[in-house]
Order: sequence, then C-alpha cells, then structure tokens
Amino acid sequence: MNKKIAVISSGNGGQSMAAYFSYLGYNVALYAREAERVDMFPDNHFVISGAVEAETDVNLISSDMAKVVEGAYLIMVTTPAQYHPIVARAMAPHLVDGQAVVLNPGRTFGTLAYSKVLMECGCRADIMLGETDTFTFTCRCPELRKPQIYKIKDSIRLAAHDKAYGARLLEIMREIFDMYSLAESVLHTGFSNIGMIFHPMPILMNITRVEAKEDFRFYIDGISPLVAGILEKMDLERVTVANAYGVAVPTARQWLAEAYGSRGASLHEQIQNTDAYKTILAPTDIDTRYVFEDILTGCVPISCAGRVAGVSTEVLDTLIRWASIIYGRDFHAEGRNETLIDLSVFSSASTSKASE
Repeated sequence: MNKKIAVISSGNGGQSMAAYFSYLGYNVALYAREAERVDMFPDNHFVISGAVEAETDVNLISSDMAKVVEGAYLIMVTTPAQYHPIVARAMAPHLVDGQAVVLNPGRTFGTLAYSKVLMECGCRADIMLGETDTFTFTCRCPELRKPQIYKIKDSIRLAAHDKAYGARLLEIMREIFDMYSLAESVLHTGFSNIGMIFHPMPILMNITRVEAKEDFRFYIDGISPLVAGILEKMDLERVTVANAYGVAVPTARQWLAEAYGSRGASLHEQIQNTDAYKTILAPTDIDTRYVFEDILTGCVPISCAGRVAGVSTEVLDTLIRWASIIYGRDFHAEGRNETLIDLSVFSSASTSKASE
C-alpha cells in the first residue's frame, strides 16, 4: 500500500498509532518534536502487543515536519492537546490543499484553537480539519518501539471543523477504523471530552501517592467510590453546559458503555468492570498530561463555556483553583479560555436554537 499517513507525536499514542498503521500496510511517517527524541530510537522496528500482536517497520521517524507531512493524505495529530498550538505553527508552512488533518483527540474546542493558529501563521491550504472525541486506543508504550494496545475502542465520534468535509473525513477514517461515526459538530465532540472527567481529579486526590511514585492502578485503585462520586458531579456540570449550547452528549457512564461495553450500577462499578483499565498504572510524576492536558484543554474551556452560558460549574472551578495552588501556576490563564475562543458565537447560536 502506497498511501502515506503522518503521525504527529512519538509518545504512547503516537507510537501505538504509527505502528498500527504500518502493520496495516500504510507508508507511515512518525514526527517527534525534538531531534534528541528521534536519536533515542535505535531503529524503526516496532513490536506491538495486546489487541494486536505484530512486528512492523515504520518508514520514517523524524523531527523535520516538512518531510513527515509531505505527500501524506492523512495527518493524525496525537500529541497531548496543550501542544496543539506548537504543532500547528510547525505544520502551517507545509500543508497543501486536500490533506486531512485529524486531532485525535481534539479535547474541547480543539479544531477552533488549531485553525486559529494556522490562520495566524498564514496557512491558506484548503485542508480537511477534524477531531475525535477520544483517542482511538487505550494504550501505553513502556519501552520505545514496543507499544501495548490494550483496547481498540468500540465507538469513536469524528467531527469536521467545516461540516462540508464531514462525510469525506468519515470515509477516510472508516477505511481504517469501522467503529468511527460522524458527530453533528465539533461542539458535540468537544463537549464529549471524557478525559477531563477521568484524569485530573483522580491525580489530585492521589497526589501524594503519585509524588511518592507508588505503584498503583490508576483507574481501579485511584478512583475509589468517593472519587467516583466527585467525578459524577463534574460530569453533570459538563453535560449541563453542553445542553445550554443545544448539544446532547453522553454521560460518562453512557460513554463507558459505548466505548468499552462496561456495565455497572454506578460509575465506580463501571470503571471497575472496564477490562482495558485493569492493568493501567498511575503516572509516577505529578507533571503529567492527566493534569496539564486535561485541565488546560478540558476543564478550563468547559468552565468558560459555562460562565458565558450562565451555567454554574462549581466543582470544575474548584478543581482548576486547587490545581493552580498545588502546581503554582494559573491554569485558567494558560488554558483554552475566552481570549482564545469566541464562545459568544456559540452562546448566541444556542440561544437562537433554544428559542425556535
């Protein structure tokens, strides 16, 4: 197969996705932001385990964005979402008409933030920009070139930044993944950000365990019944904010059932019954994407959207303030806030829709 796919990010998700695409027979280029990171790879040979057992060779591993995206019909951006602006600036000069760029995932308002940076950098290429509501795999990469794919999720929703490209983007992705479906808009994928529910609060509630590098299972041991109860309150705020914009999104419990087939009488019980979560260990460093990605590109934009729409987000706001105190930084000021996204446009649209 001669079709080229570029995968942007050499972390857990990037290595897993690059190896998987290569295993399927695609010409794959993997991008690492630093040359030093590229030098850490002894060769391009990958060994996949878990849902797929295979060995494969990725065609290119490089920190040269031009080489990575050149000739790629599909560009999968798998880097943590707080780095989207950096990636967009590096990519902007090299995009050409007709390329598909998918943020996997976009987190909340991902394509809006990404397209804004592309425009500011003078990119005028007619690309098909889209985002997913969650990452395609549950995976880890404990060693370079040895990704472990615990689960290929059962349901992934995709939305195009420009709705006119939605059907074509879905066609491209369904050539690879048949569980992809088309969401109505990027508001639907953005408000479906479950990572912001499952990641930062359990870190903060287990912060001393993480700081001590304790060996514990993040979801199974770190999300106790008490923690799960707080997550359900956060999730209610997320769903209520989405509803204020005329957007219906699944609850965290509904999402677990759709993505993993998880069942249970409570959120805590469903998490305990999610096979893909049973062996995933907690981070051993408090400087984790579970805090920086999910607060900056999830909790903050949902909180801001709630404020614009007049919806209380007390638990989310408390989490943001608490994290800011612990980490000694202003997460609201650094995140996807009102200065980066014009939320009044969505608020006006939702008000108009509600009055129809």
